[in-house]
Amino acid sequence: MNPATETKLRRIERFSSLLRGVCAALTVPVGILALFITGAAWLSRNGHLAYLDQSIAMDDLSNAGRVLVSVLALASGAVVITALVQLRRLLGNYARREIFTADSARQLRNFGVSCMLWGILKVGWAFLPLATVSHGAQPVRLQGDTIMIGLALVLLSWFAEMAAELREENDLTI
Repeated sequence: MNPATETKLRRIERFSSLLRGVCAALTVPVGILALFITGAAWLSRNGHLAYLDQSIAMDDLSNAGRVLVSVLALASGAVVITALVQLRRLLGNYARREIFTADSARQLRNFGVSCMLWGILKVGWAFLPLATVSHGAQPVRLQGDTIMIGLALVLLSWFAEMAAELREENDLTI
């Protein structure tokens, strides 16, 4: 193998291993944060829940509003943890030099789907003030960036899957 290529592969291995550790380290705090938000929705009476430029006073939440906050918090935590797990697996493949493989393409696609789900949950968080607060109109700020990034990753995974098939076909050619 070309020495320059070998050097690049070693960098990919090191960087992938480092990022893999970051993904693993972030998993626990994300889960704790989701549980904290859920607990705060039920236990806090004087606090505020803030998302982007919106804020909801916990006193204003009905029981249905608290259930909605809990469901959104737990679903968000689950989606982010799933995304981190998928990214960790993808980086594990890269660290083992399994870059253009069907498994790497699948992990990339799963990560893209997780991003799209996170984008959908962001829409839910944006509409949360309208669904939970009875007084006054609240502005809604929608962002579709995460959905578009997820869609782009799913499309890239399709290309990666085709590249893996081509690589396997070329490996079989004498």
